[in-house]
Amino acid sequence: MFLNITENFIKETNAEIKKHEKNSLIINEGSTSLYFYYLLEGELSVYNLTPEGKEFLQHKVRENNFFGEPAVLLEKPFPGTVEVTSEFAKILRIKRENFLQYLKNNPDWSLEFTKSIAEKSIIKSNSLKNIVFLNPEDRIIKQLNDYKEGKDEKIIIELTRKELSNMTGLRIETIIRTIKKMEKDGKLQIVNGKVFY
Repeated sequence: MFLNITENFIKETNAEIKKHEKNSLIINEGSTSLYFYYLLEGELSVYNLTPEGKEFLQHKVRENNFFGEPAVLLEKPFPGTVEVTSEFAKILRIKRENFLQYLKNNPDWSLEFTKSIAEKSIIKSNSLKNIVFLNPEDRIIKQLNDYKEGKDEKIIIELTRKELSNMTGLRIETIIRTIKKMEKDGKLQIVNGKVFY
């Protein structure tokens, strides 16, 4: 979620900015980290692998959002693998103790951070509920709406059918069939293989 990252914040926390290339792994599922992370530029995927090797995409991390905060705050293993999916990613990382000290010293910023964590928690809870209770079309619509982040105008959806499959728990064939039906019903457009919603 978006936080106000200023030069003063970077200086006070002694933050580092690192650039990572596409397909770089930022952290592996089950690893522990001494750093708080914030994505300044690029896009990341957070996913799990099943014992059979099937990928389950938890979510995408877009610019100006933090990730992996429960694992860092609680000193627990990361619940998913984080990988760069854009051409590059610029990531701000802060040592855990520096970040916690900043939270203690800046209660207003700490409150905004807490609200952001609560918002992420609601989104994840709703996603889980949707996977369990919604039909395929409604699951896809939910993911498309989450991707649009409240925008009213139609935009190109930069998610592959495989990513939608991994996010919704639906088979790729079901994704393809449902998207075609949604296009026929006028709920979205497909132009040169790209979904506009």
